[in-house]
Amino acid sequence: MNGLNRNQILASLAAVFVAGAAAGVAVGYPLGRKTVIQRPPRPPHDMAAHMLEKYTRELGLSTNQVAKVDPLIQEAAQRVRSLHKENFRQTDAIMQECNRRIVALLDAGQQQRFKDMEERRNKWFRERQAERDRNRSAQPGKPPSPDAPPPAPLPR
Repeated sequence: MNGLNRNQILASLAAVFVAGAAAGVAVGYPLGRKTVIQRPPRPPHDMAAHMLEKYTRELGLSTNQVAKVDPLIQEAAQRVRSLHKENFRQTDAIMQECNRRIVALLDAGQQQRFKDMEERRNKWFRERQAERDRNRSAQPGKPPSPDAPPPAPLPR
């Protein structure tokens, strides 16, 4: 066996395995933390315009049909937005109650770490919300104010 004994062969194989694992972790871990497929951002306020455009295009809606379908879609979109807001409020209340109960079980040091953890999460959330707000204001599909007239129907 070319002068290599069994232990040397096993040690060589183990070294190759460890090197491969290290290379896999070094390359794979950073790639795994990134989203491979990103869906283009579509803010909730864009839902109605998207639906109307799709229905008009795929169903070949007439101008008269668009005029009748658009208010229905606008109403549904508003109801979905309201549902999202209410769902968020309820979820937040549930999580606040959960956090309150968890904090009661922690010692003083853990309570401080929990508070710090929550502050980091809240900061991240505020930054994420600010980014969404910036994106909304930069997009043509920005939601109209409640006093704005309804959008013009899409031509056929």
